[in-house]
Amino acid sequence: MNTKEYIESGILESYVLGATTAGESAEVERLAMEYPAIQQEIEQIRQSLENYALEHQKEPPAFLKDKIMGEIFGEQPEYQPVVSLNTVPPKKSIFSMAASWALLALSIGANIWFFRNWKNSEDKLVALETQNQILAQEGKTLKASYQEEVAILQNPDFKVIKLSGQPVAPNAKALVYFDKTKKEVYLSALQLPQAPTGKQYQLWAIVDGKPVDAGMIDSTGNILKMKPFANAVAFAISLEDTGGSTTEAGPKGAVYVMGAV
Repeated sequence: MNTKEYIESGILESYVLGATTAGESAEVERLAMEYPAIQQEIEQIRQSLENYALEHQKEPPAFLKDKIMGEIFGEQPEYQPVVSLNTVPPKKSIFSMAASWALLALSIGANIWFFRNWKNSEDKLVALETQNQILAQEGKTLKASYQEEVAILQNPDFKVIKLSGQPVAPNAKALVYFDKTKKEVYLSALQLPQAPTGKQYQLWAIVDGKPVDAGMIDSTGNILKMKPFANAVAFAISLEDTGGSTTEAGPKGAVYVMGAV
C-alpha cells in the first residue's frame, strides 16, 4: 500500500473532523493499526487542530450572535453577513479555517442544547410549583368548607332536612340545614345526576304553599350557602335551564328531590 498517497488523499483530515462514514472510519482505524505512519499523521492532525484553535481563538463575528439567539429564541437575525470572495486562501488555510469553525460550531451547538434543556427543566419546575400552589389553595378551601359544615352540625339551632329522590330520580339525595331564627339556609351532601349542557339545578323553598326561589346550585361542593328564609315548610330541587326560573313562574323543570321541614 502507498501510505503517502493515502495520507495525501485528505481522508485522515476528514476522519479527525468526524466527516467520514462508518465504513471509512473503520478502514482508517484498521490501517492506522497496521501502518505507524498513518497513526502518526492522525495524531499530528489532531495536535495541529488543537494548537490552531488555541492560537487563533477570538471573539466570533457580530452576526453569529444574532444567529445563535435566533436559534434559541426563534428570532430572525437583523442582517446577514457579507463575506468577501476576492481572495482565496491556500489549501492548508482553508483546512485550518474549517477545523476552527467546526470546533466553534460544536461548542455553539453544545451551548444551545444545554440552554434548551435547562430552560425546559426550569419551565417544568415553575409548572410544578404552580400546581402545588393550586393544590394547597384547594386544600385550604376544602378544609374551611368542612370546618363550616362541622360548625353547622354542632349548632343546635340548625335543623337537618333530608331531601329524598322523586320519581324522575329515585336515588337522588340532598340535605338542607335550616336555622329559622337566623334565617340561614345551607345545602349539602348533593347526590344528583350530572346536569346536561344548558341545564342547572335550582333550590326552592315552599312558603305559604308556593315555591320561592332559594338560589341556583353552582357546584356540588361540601356545603353551599343559599338564600335566607324564616318560614319555609319544605325545600325542593328542580332541574332548570341555565340561569333558573323565577318565583313568579315557579319550577319549570322536573323536581328531583324534596323534603319537609
